[in-house]
Amino acid sequence: MQNSFVFNIRRVGVEFVIFCVYAVFSISWAATGSLMPQISSDLGLNTQQATLITSMIVVAKIFGASFTAFLVYKFGLKKGYFLGCILMSSGIFLNFVDSYSGVLIIRFLTGLGSACALVCLVPIAQQWFEKKALHFVISFNITSNLVGVTLGLVLAESISNYFGNWRDSLSLYAWINLILLILWLFIGKDETNNIQGKKKENNAKERSYLFYALKSRVTWGMIVFYIGPILFLNSSFTFLPTYYAQYAGFSKELADFAKKEIPALANFAIIFGPYLGLFFKRKNISFKIMLLFGGASIFICGFCMLFLQNLVLIQIFAVLSGVLYSMWFPFFFNLPSELKNSNPNQTAYIMSVFWSITFVILSFNLWVVSWSVDKTHSFTLGFVYIFALIFISAILAQFILPRKENFIQGEK
Repeated sequence: MQNSFVFNIRRVGVEFVIFCVYAVFSISWAATGSLMPQISSDLGLNTQQATLITSMIVVAKIFGASFTAFLVYKFGLKKGYFLGCILMSSGIFLNFVDSYSGVLIIRFLTGLGSACALVCLVPIAQQWFEKKALHFVISFNITSNLVGVTLGLVLAESISNYFGNWRDSLSLYAWINLILLILWLFIGKDETNNIQGKKKENNAKERSYLFYALKSRVTWGMIVFYIGPILFLNSSFTFLPTYYAQYAGFSKELADFAKKEIPALANFAIIFGPYLGLFFKRKNISFKIMLLFGGASIFICGFCMLFLQNLVLIQIFAVLSGVLYSMWFPFFFNLPSELKNSNPNQTAYIMSVFWSITFVILSFNLWVVSWSVDKTHSFTLGFVYIFALIFISAILAQFILPRKENFIQGEK
């Protein structure tokens, strides 16, 4: 009984750490977008240069996601997670950097660490929780990003004003993550099959996991589907504040209100979508139907949110876009763990390949949107590009993802 109690306490602690680590990072990530006018003025940057400070996180995640699987396999989930995530705390050195290139280097290191935190959300949950609770836990963990983004959009300017500059406010989040990671050293655990044993056998397993992830239709189906939604999500806190402030044609008072509230409202609403999705998952609705519905919902609600002129209607569609955006999370992010004969190592490799390639595409797409703004002095072309990707990716994924019989059939 006592061992069971201790295990449950550790499990709660593990869930607290992995959720908060990525949530705190996400606050920092979103805060950078909100503080972009201050950063741009301080460093003398144009739109593309300023956007790179935020999108450098995405660029770093390309490499970080690839490296995470290696760390996890060689050192286990406990040490691998710690070694990867510790890079997020490099933000504590922002106060010692005055140059634009120095800020980019720190943001790159932060992005490397955040990739490890993101990739490990699913395999760590799979390690600690049984199937009945796993659907909820994974969906809950994925919302850590949205919780952080929402808090970052709402609190960024207030925290920056409190400290008097953007460097101190961004460093604060790095210190919090460092404390959380020290706590992780006391409560995390490794799978027994991660303990170094027969080197040749381990290397063979590693190659097998990587090859499996690279050829899996789940991996590529997830990548293709997520191209559109992740660009929409990142644009909500990277471009929307600037769009409402400078390009939407609002009055100054309305623009100042919209640039803070609308992105925060949309991201806050995303937090609740997965719990609605869990209801449909228990009804055994096809995951392909939910993904197609999700893509269509983002397309319609996002379009209305951007191009309507009535603030009340914009607020309504911001909430709808958020809820409907994440309603498919329990169907989508659970796919690797629901494959037949799945295990945490296999899931880690699938998520690693998925996030690596997704971030390659996302970094390019963010550059395309920012480039179009500088060239056309309008967001119209960039938004058309975003919505086209949402529409196309949702349809193509239907043909790539495997059929339902490839997954564990059980209680949803």
